[in-house]
This record gives sequence, structure tokens and C-alpha cells, in this order.
Amino acid sequence: MKAIVLAGGHATRLWPITKDRAKPLLPLGEEKPIIDYILEDLDEEVDETIISTNEKFAGDFEDYVEEYDRNARVVVENQDSEEEKPGTIGAIINLIEKEGLDDDLVVIGGDNIYSFDTSEFLDFCREKDAPANVVFDVKDEEIAKSIGVVDLEGDQIMDFVEKPENPPSTLGSIAVYYFPQDKVSLFEEYEQHFKQTDVPADQYLDEPGRLIEWAHNQTPTYAFSFDGYWFDVGTPRGYLDAFETVVDGSINNADSVKNSEVGDNVFIMEGVQLENAKVQNSIIFPEATIKNSDIRNSIIDQKSEIDDMDINDAVIGEHTTL
Repeated sequence: MKAIVLAGGHATRLWPITKDRAKPLLPLGEEKPIIDYILEDLDEEVDETIISTNEKFAGDFEDYVEEYDRNARVVVENQDSEEEKPGTIGAIINLIEKEGLDDDLVVIGGDNIYSFDTSEFLDFCREKDAPANVVFDVKDEEIAKSIGVVDLEGDQIMDFVEKPENPPSTLGSIAVYYFPQDKVSLFEEYEQHFKQTDVPADQYLDEPGRLIEWAHNQTPTYAFSFDGYWFDVGTPRGYLDAFETVVDGSINNADSVKNSEVGDNVFIMEGVQLENAKVQNSIIFPEATIKNSDIRNSIIDQKSEIDDMDINDAVIGEHTTL
């Protein structure tokens, strides 16, 4: 069995924090980046993991694999011409063709944080011996509008709508998929089908959920449901919520703290200077300086200098002076 971890996006909703950082490599806790919560489970379950990323971040992922000693290799999503396949599905199809992948295949979005055990999901998949998608009740209609929503009969997917304007439920598809060896061909069949339609390539080759939306009508496709938590760390709020749930406590590595208050769910990295400051539900990257300020629900990038400010629900880029 092979795994593909999708890590090629540019995470614009988290800019400027992710302008020069790959989102899956953002820290989640004191010692682990987001992607390691995925790979530490996969290492025990698959023969090899392929991290699919863009050229800009390839070196960073190679450094991660070496530092954490993961059973993975990095493959760059090449797009040398406008004719090459765009989007996430296009990148997967290119990878299958380029690497000659002919194995059971797990595909996971590299910014997923979830509470289910990978081995339980794969046991479910082996039992079904059919395509499968992990689903989770997000219990929020607005979130459901931004993901795929599924309708089940037992554990079989009977309907699937990607990013519905009016979600029929809040049972959402998350970016964790399985394809047995004899169904990996669905990727090529999907592409060939839509080439015969008027649907633009950048639409049908973009979100992975589009494939499940089509595939469940071609072959029995199943849903692995779980309780617990799931976060798509694609927004500042998602990042902070994931930290609060997964880490369950504040981490303070500040070099200097003077007359300051560090509240709940705060991650302060090394080299930070706090003076007459209050920080609550926020992430402060290395070597930032915060004086005479109140910081809430925010992310402050490295080497920023903030003085006499009241900041709430903000993302402050590196080397910013306020």
C-alpha cells in the first residue's frame, strides 16, 4: 500500500503566515508540525508515503523527512506548460502516471488534523475492498458549505455534493480517501469522462471531492465515520482551534516575560519578548516583541514588533512593526 499526502497548496487564507511556509509544516505543539500527526500513523501502515508538493517548499519537506526519520519521499508537482493538469486531482493523476503507482492507495490532505486511528480506517477499507472516504459531522452549516456533503445508506455513499449552497446535512467529506489497487484507474476514467464535457478542466481537476462525487455513481463507495475532532487547518481560526484541542494547554518559551499575562491556549515560541502584555488564544512565532499590548485570537509572525496595540482576530506578518 502506498500513501500520497497532498502538500502542494499555497494556503492563501493563512497568508502572510504561509507566504514562505508550507501549511503542513506549521508547528502544532512544541515538537511536531501538522504533517507529522499524519505520517507518524502512516509509517506503520503503508510501504511508502509520497509527499506531493510544489517546487517552492520541496526542500523544506525533504528537511522534515530527514529530521523526523519518516518513511517518505518528496515529489514535486511539475507544471511545465499550460497543458499540464491543474489542480489537486490533476496533481494526483500526474503522480500516478509518473510513479507508475499500481498499489492500494491512500490519499490524505496534508493539513488535516483528526482523532481517528489510521489503522481503524484502513481495516475498514480492507474489509470493503472498495473506494472509501472519511466523513465527519461538522455540525455547522457554514462549514458544510465549504466541503463535500454526503448522504449515506448504512455506510455506503448514496449521494455526494461538493460545496453545496444549501447543504442537505452537515455530514462532511474530509480529505482522506482510499482506493484499492483495481480502482486506482478511476482517476484516469474520471479525467477521460470530463474531457468529453464542457466542464472546465480547472474545475473538475481541482477539489478531490469532485472525484468521489462522480465515482460513487460508478462503483460502490463507502464512508468511514468517526466521532471526536477534525480540523482543516486552512484558516487562522482553524489553526487556533486545532491547537486548543490537540495540545490542550499553553506553551510558553518566551525569552523574557515582564509584567505580562499569558492566558489559555497560547503558543509562544523561542526568543519572544513580552513586556506589559496580555496574550490569550494566540500563536506567537520566534523573536517577536510585544509591549504594552493586548493580543487575542491572533497569530503574530516572527520578528514582529508590537507596541501599545489592542489586537483581536488578526494575522500579523513577519518583520511587521505596529
